Amino acid sequence: MNPSPSFWQARYRQQVGWTQALRRYALVKTGLPDSARLLEAGCAGGALLKTLRADGFARLSGIDLDFAALALLPPGISAACADGLRLPFPPGSFDACLCHFYLLWVRDPLLALRDLRRVTRPGGWLLALAEPHYPARIDRPPALRKLGRLQTRALRAQGAHVDMGARLPRLFCELGLQQVESGVLQPLEPQSLSAQERELEWAVLAADVEGRLPPAELERLRRLDQSAWRAGKRVLHVPLHYALGRLPPES
Repeated sequence: MNPSPSFWQARYRQQVGWTQALRRYALVKTGLPDSARLLEAGCAGGALLKTLRADGFARLSGIDLDFAALALLPPGISAACADGLRLPFPPGSFDACLCHFYLLWVRDPLLALRDLRRVTRPGGWLLALAEPHYPARIDRPPALRKLGRLQTRALRAQGAHVDMGARLPRLFCELGLQQVESGVLQPLEPQSLSAQERELEWAVLAADVEGRLPPAELERLRRLDQSAWRAGKRVLHVPLHYALGRLPPES
């Protein structure tokens, strides 16, 4: 299975929906005005940036290594095809830098955060709005735990830092940030997921574990997954961690 770019854009929109309440809380917590200069690292096609614009922020920028994804950004959002470890901006260019399901994919998360800190002004903010912690994943019924273990192994083989969520507080403290706040998002209620969202969740999982199970076994597990959702017995929870931190006034 090779999901299309449109598939991944739908996935990114779904993920942004999961963290909507946290994003709005974080923006109130930081006290950033609508005129704030915001940078998203790893913005892809701009799912998060579009919601920030809808919230009233106008001075938005994004960076990503995927040039084709950046072409999907709407007019008015500045974009750069760049490596997150070497951002093409001078120090203090932004009032806040954000990321969302990003650090788990970065080769050196601490180095990436240090460069985001560099391009943030003194007194500005760093916000990691969602990083998963796959080792604490919960799957029910028990027969589906195999899928969780396989997906975690597959992500690790792809280079993902599957424990990134739990590492966030320490990383933010190592940056010398102030007013550090971290936590875990509340899990979604199973009944809150539409049939389309459940299908999307399965498609992502199937793409990750492709080749790790015989097709017949994967199909058996898919039917079990669907049956458990319909019966209201399916639990699929990967803890999502967040961290907010402020740069010292003179950094």
